[in-house]
Amino acid sequence: MPFLFIGSTGDRAGHSLIAWAVARRLLEKGKRVGFIKPFGTDPVHLHGQWTDQDAFLFKETLNLSEPLERICPYLVSDETWRHKGNDEVLEELKTLAGEVSEGKDIVLILGSKHIFFDDAACPIPDVTLIPELKAEFVLVHRYRKVSKAIYSILSVSSLLRERIRGIVLNRVPAEELPEIQTHLVPSLRAKGIPVVAALPEDPVLSFRSLREVGEVLEGQWLWGEDLGTPVGELTVGATDLSEGLLLFKRAYNKIVLLGPTADHAESTSPRPVVGIVLTGGRSPAPPLLRAAKQADLPLLLVKQDTFAALERLEQTTSHLSPGDEVKVRHILELMDHEGALDKLLESLQLPRA
Repeated sequence: MPFLFIGSTGDRAGHSLIAWAVARRLLEKGKRVGFIKPFGTDPVHLHGQWTDQDAFLFKETLNLSEPLERICPYLVSDETWRHKGNDEVLEELKTLAGEVSEGKDIVLILGSKHIFFDDAACPIPDVTLIPELKAEFVLVHRYRKVSKAIYSILSVSSLLRERIRGIVLNRVPAEELPEIQTHLVPSLRAKGIPVVAALPEDPVLSFRSLREVGEVLEGQWLWGEDLGTPVGELTVGATDLSEGLLLFKRAYNKIVLLGPTADHAESTSPRPVVGIVLTGGRSPAPPLLRAAKQADLPLLLVKQDTFAALERLEQTTSHLSPGDEVKVRHILELMDHEGALDKLLESLQLPRA
């Protein structure tokens, strides 16, 4: 039974999204896909129980029958298992992986936030768990600079070379991507390190979507269907409102959601408005709702006042949700350049459907 472990060198590298893309492609190929995340690092309270955000995401998107407590058995917010020794935890994980694999062609295993950190929340390091499970391994590294990328990748390779099936360099600045693709990637491949892809930093993937803003604020969408649009900035000012949206200058309890832009410091033109949050829980006057509809501008109503809503958005860590289809489709498009994702899956030598 193939196990594919997807790990990360931290720094919000995007290994959850890469894992989702891999799972989606496997499903497209007719494979039966299982999933576990041994140690929950992003606790969330859903449907009356604590679970991990990734566990919920993959249970929903893969339509898994296993209960959440088996998909992610050890939550950082749960103290009941911490009296167990590391050997006992390891044996339980190996047993669980074997049970989850029944009836599956492949089981994806999502690692902790950082493969190098010795985190008390994850007593079995990824570098120990991967060989114990005899799992194939994909590393997702957020690119910052060449020297750090080389050090991180070579360090992981020295520990897990026999298990590595692919390296993904993620979130590469667009201006550096050609240099990375023509120099760093071939250099690593020459050393026998299978770099699958170098993916650019992309606003569709890097920013919160309108949908997530609505989920965080627990608001009601009064208008708007395209909620996958990324949100780059928030403002309580009105200088970016123009044309039909000028009417919203009269709404004092609001947050204007702006789309991602390049450096705006030298520009005097309004930034793109992608949505408006009306705060305080009061329904808008009919002219405001008509203006939003005419501009096809998503309009969200929330109970919090303006500054409480801003604080909540600033203090809440962004996460993937099952509704983020735009992001997974986009990352698949990026990974399909040069057939990188399909080459990775072919290297796993999965049984044919």
